[in-house]
Amino acid sequence: MTELTFAILKYGFLILLWVFVWLVARSLHRDIAAFSPRKSRARRRKERKSLKTSQPPATPVMATMPTGNPQVSQPGSGGINPSLLVVIDGPLAGTSIPLSGQTISLGRSASNTVVLDDEFVSSHHARIFLGQGSQDWVIEDLNSTNGTVVSQRRINEPTILPAGVPVRIGATTFELR
Repeated sequence: MTELTFAILKYGFLILLWVFVWLVARSLHRDIAAFSPRKSRARRRKERKSLKTSQPPATPVMATMPTGNPQVSQPGSGGINPSLLVVIDGPLAGTSIPLSGQTISLGRSASNTVVLDDEFVSSHHARIFLGQGSQDWVIEDLNSTNGTVVSQRRINEPTILPAGVPVRIGATTFELR
């Protein structure tokens, strides 16, 4: 075998190796992006722009009184009294939990009412409870790392949760019905 043939084979295999590595990296990137509950920065920016131009109605927010008891700052959902928490997307899709007036806790820990086996969920991620002095359900993020998203907005304080509004925690999406 001549030196020219050997050099052509050597560089040809090297090029094939780099093409293979590039294809594997691209495939892994697409798989990771497909399973990530977080949208790309460009997509989030585009959604924020479209939300600003459409100006959706403000989400009612809870205010904490000095005693530590939350009080509703705006009226609730207008007489619709949900009776179920229904998981509409994620590993527990189709699961429903009756709303009996008790606080529902969500997270990875086995001590929660709804256990979400997801690496993007904190051990005690959020809770849903009846607002004091009202019949409105309220959701509160418990200082989780990745946050709680109500109607495509990350919440930082207790928020009234009307029926039919999607809530995303990690890869799980649920709503009250």
